[in-house]
Formats: sequence, C-alpha cells, structure tokens
Amino acid sequence: MSIRFKRPNGEKVRNQTVHAAPTKRMAEKWGEAREGQLREGSLTLEPKAESPVMTVAAFAPEYIAGHLVAELAKRSAVDAVETILRVHVAPFVGRLTLDQITDDVVADLRAKWTRGGYTNPEGTRKIGGTSARKTHNNRLSVLLSMLKTAVGWKKRTGLVTMPCTIRLLKVDSQRTPGFLDHGDYERLVEGAEAVDQRVLALVLLAGDGGLRRGEAMGLNLADVDFKNARMTVRRSVYVKKGEHHEDDVKGLLAKPVPLTPRLLDALKACRHLRGERVLYQDDGSELTPKVVRMWVERAERKAGLPETGKLHVLRHSFCSHAAMAGVPARTIQGLARHATLAVTMGYMHLSPSALDDGIAMLAKSRAEGGTVVARSGSK
Repeated sequence: MSIRFKRPNGEKVRNQTVHAAPTKRMAEKWGEAREGQLREGSLTLEPKAESPVMTVAAFAPEYIAGHLVAELAKRSAVDAVETILRVHVAPFVGRLTLDQITDDVVADLRAKWTRGGYTNPEGTRKIGGTSARKTHNNRLSVLLSMLKTAVGWKKRTGLVTMPCTIRLLKVDSQRTPGFLDHGDYERLVEGAEAVDQRVLALVLLAGDGGLRRGEAMGLNLADVDFKNARMTVRRSVYVKKGEHHEDDVKGLLAKPVPLTPRLLDALKACRHLRGERVLYQDDGSELTPKVVRMWVERAERKAGLPETGKLHVLRHSFCSHAAMAGVPARTIQGLARHATLAVTMGYMHLSPSALDDGIAMLAKSRAEGGTVVARSGSK
C-alpha cells in the first residue's frame, strides 16, 4: 500500500506499507484510515535511518572499478589515478568518511604534497615535495571526480552532497614547455646517428614526427606507408611491472601524418623481420621507458649535450620549431595530434610573424572596405 500527499506547509509525505487484507476493498479502507491518521497527525512515521557514509579507503577501489574501468578508461589513466589515491590521498585521509573531506582537509592535503617527505605505502620510495600547479591539479582532479561520483552513487556511498569546494589552480597557458633550440636539436640528431640507426629513428620520431614516448614504442612497421611517406599513430604502449599494455592514442586521434625525408630514411633503415614493431632492443625484446631513456642519454652524451634522457622534450621541440617557422596553429594541431587547439596555442606566441601578419591583414581589410583578406603567403 502506497500513500502519498502534501501537507499545507508543503511537506511531502510518502508511506509504503505491506498490509495483508483478505480483499482489495478492505485494503483500500485500511489505507484510507491510515492516510487520515497521517494527515491529522495522530500517526507519525519513524524517520528513515540514513545510510552510513563510506570511508575514502573503502570507496576508492569501487570508484576505480565502477567509474574508470567500467567507462573503458585507458589502462595508463586507470593506473595513474590508482597511484594518486594510493600514494597521495589514502595514507592521509583514507580513514575519514567521504563527508569529512572538507575544505580544510583538502588544504592540509595540498600542504603535505608541497612539503613531501612521506613514503609510498610499500615504504620503498620517499616522495619529494612539489609546488608544480599541474601536479597539484592532477591530484585535485582525481579527488574531485571521486567525490562527485560518490554523490551520484549516494544510495551506495551515503554521501548526499559535496563536502567541499575544490578549485583547480590557474596554470599559465602561455608558458612554453621546454624545448631544444635548432642548433642543439641538430647536434642531438647527429649524435643519435653516430650511436645507432634505431636511436636515430627514436629521436626523429619525436623531434621530426612529434610522437610521444609510448607512441614511438608502439609504432608498427605496418603503420608506416613507406611509398607515400606517411605514418599513422594507432596505439600507445604502456609498461607496468614489466608487462606491456596497449592503449589508444591520446585524444583518440589516429590520423596519417607526413614524414620528413630524413625520418622516412631512418625508418627504412630499421626495417627487419624481428616482429611487428619498428624498434626493438638488441635481444629482440620490446622497448621499455628505461631503455628509451638510456638511448636518448647515449645520443645526448655523443652530442655533448646535458644528459637528461627526456624524449618528450623533442615533441615540444617539434611543435615549437613549427610555430617559429610560421606554420599555422591548425596545421600544428593536426601534425602533433593535439585533442584541442588550446594545447597548440601554448606554442603560437613563438611565431615571429603572427602579430605582424595580424596587423597587416587588419590594415589591408580596412583599406579595402572591410573585406576578408588572406594571410600573407597563402593562396
């Protein structure tokens, strides 16, 4: 039997009760009498017991499994979130219930991240402090997403409303990521060529092709169109605990991009019968992040450059040099396979002609009565 009505003060009353009446009419009469008692106040309902609120430690694995894995998030993304929760969140607030993650708790978390000095749960590594806004934002985003998901699953978690307000830190979008100038990059290419043809191909895949580390590791020979000088980046390889996993490329942008002549030659020199990948180690096994770092360090050492082992700086160099050459933003976005133009725009202030072209186009348009004019040099 379900009874629903609204009191004069706007309060909604809902009562569902099982009543074993021998006939339908008797059940209706019992229900009418019960509704009358509720309306006049002679019968009051016991307040419904609230569900206990889950702790952060209890909800974290459910969030990962039910939100990320179930939504088919990339393996690397799932592992990154799991690491943030396991290393940077749960050790400090794991025992708290979700509704206890208040603004002051979040502020205390950020202070611990900034100071560092704590160890991972296994006790094998000491975590250094960081004031990098992007790093803080990554961790805050995970916490924010987890709490929002918990509110959406309120019947399971007991969290009815957001317990805090998490605001991401403002990041300077005009700050150009670190990159090599043209001279240092060419020295690195020469150093890589002197080391090994595979090292040269790796350096050029990032510096002339704009590939990320995982994309270079996962590039197959079948992804390269040697006849038309094109390659299609279809996957990114992610390694965890010695196991290789394949993810979709970042932004899900698997589109063919042209190759520079020297990158095409380097890839031709790497053709082999060892397997499907373009690059393998000496023993025929696939590349790992550690091996990639070692290869880049060898090229840097041969070139007389500081040894960093960072391949991603070559991708930044690819985008930066394209902007310096006056390549339009949309073209760079396509070549670098950026998911949004906003990412590409972080490089465009390096273009020496951007401001001059803008003023020249404005002046020409006004002189012609407001007509649309083409950028200088375009057809």
